[in-house]
Amino acid sequence: MAHVEGGVAEMAFKILEEAEISLGRVRALSIHGAAALGNFDKPSQLLVVLGGSHPFKVRRRKKPPKIDLMIFVGERELLGDCSEEELGGAVAGVFLLPYIPVIAVDLLEKVDVIYKRHVIIESLQNLILEHKLASTRLLISPEFFLFDKLKRLSAVYPLIRPYIEASFSEGLESFLSNSLRGFSKALDLLVEEGIVIRKGDEYSPSDGFVRDVLSKKSIYTKFSEELEHVFRLYLNAGLSSPLDSIKDLGLDLRMLKPVKIPEPSERIRIETSLGPQPLFVDLGIKQFIEMAYGVKQNEIELKRVAGVLNSAYVAKFKVDGRDFKIFVKKYLDWTDFKWFAAWLWAIGVKNFSLFASIRMSNEIYFVNKLLELGFNAAEILHVNWPRKILFQKFVEGKNLVNVLTSGPDPMGLEEKSRRVGELLGRLHRHGISMGDCNPFNVIFSDGGEIYLVDLEQCTYDGSFSWDLAEILFYTCHYLDADLAERFGCSLVEGYLKEGRVDDVVEAMDLKYSRIFLPLTPPWIQARVRDAIMRKI
Repeated sequence: MAHVEGGVAEMAFKILEEAEISLGRVRALSIHGAAALGNFDKPSQLLVVLGGSHPFKVRRRKKPPKIDLMIFVGERELLGDCSEEELGGAVAGVFLLPYIPVIAVDLLEKVDVIYKRHVIIESLQNLILEHKLASTRLLISPEFFLFDKLKRLSAVYPLIRPYIEASFSEGLESFLSNSLRGFSKALDLLVEEGIVIRKGDEYSPSDGFVRDVLSKKSIYTKFSEELEHVFRLYLNAGLSSPLDSIKDLGLDLRMLKPVKIPEPSERIRIETSLGPQPLFVDLGIKQFIEMAYGVKQNEIELKRVAGVLNSAYVAKFKVDGRDFKIFVKKYLDWTDFKWFAAWLWAIGVKNFSLFASIRMSNEIYFVNKLLELGFNAAEILHVNWPRKILFQKFVEGKNLVNVLTSGPDPMGLEEKSRRVGELLGRLHRHGISMGDCNPFNVIFSDGGEIYLVDLEQCTYDGSFSWDLAEILFYTCHYLDADLAERFGCSLVEGYLKEGRVDDVVEAMDLKYSRIFLPLTPPWIQARVRDAIMRKI
């Protein structure tokens, strides 16, 4: 059995002898807390792992050195708590503190990594449930996982508070250099498993992991799992209660004092086209422009632009004599009646995301995803997550309606419609549907490129027929019957270069077209539908 030699080991053995515990019963032994950093005058713990199965027990000691708490647990229970928090983390939580393994170094380092892998997965799932698809753009420091878990554990398990406080008193750098070793090894494993991606010294959850979590969990699951941890902590099913284990310790006023733990959220950044930025910074429009571009706030012109679901603004300013524009959108919740009415109208055909946080998360994710895939989208400049405000590059140009109705241009109409259709087919080939594929979200830039904007309803849900139906029958509202037919046939011709015929056929179904009856008369819809069906 591997163990550490020297003064620390001798001290641990002496405490065992004092407690009348024979070394033959001990499977593993470690010191946790300030003593692991060399300070034996502040509260620390001795973890005693006994062979086989043994209930979790704690015992207070008052003799020097000030390793004043002994924790007894069986190897089986230790493994269960480190892998699944079967004891609510009451034992495994000591591995968040600096520690020195004394006996069974390999076993202790193994369970340390197992526990910290569990902690990382748990924290990632919570981040994903809060930030949805935008989680893939988060840059997370390893310290986040440590501080996040310490904060949550200390809130429900007061016994650990004095030991966290004592460990921090030795200096944050010393604390981190010891406690982060297990996190580094766990993160290496998660990189190999494809759960996280290493980006310099930071980590992002992988696209696949984020989508997997979102498909299986909800915010209610998160809440119930947090409750389960608390119940496990205070009601160790089938064994004695952890409360029974500590009831004889007496009142320790140190446990009532909240611990000052560094704010975990300060260890998260988000990727933008201007470089990584703190996720939880709260800047207004003019504050951001002043900080990022060095422009005085009184030199910034703000103009509100139309928006049904959101408050949208265009900010104009000059930098070194050059004109700049930024598009800013503040996401509002579904309590906006117009959007709620639209959702009710389309219910059963297309499910829209109504909540501000989900829609902003979608936009962040899909703007970056489209750019990665070679599409044109409005780059993200800044994210104000607390207030749900997104800052983007302003795209100069005309929307599809303006392009199709700006003067007689018969050849231009067909060519532009085909380009839009081909672009939509290529988007669908990548498994992405726009969700809100109306003509005002298709912008022809001054340079002739086509940009897709307002991506907050984008999904991977395969609703390609809805996209086609919306762009066809919504756009036809602004065209006469002849132009509508030419537009529809040309768009579908372009779409079928990369899109599927089946999606076009389904888009012609009355369940879709009826949604647009308030906009486009049925005779125009019928003419467009018949022309398209003849063409395919």
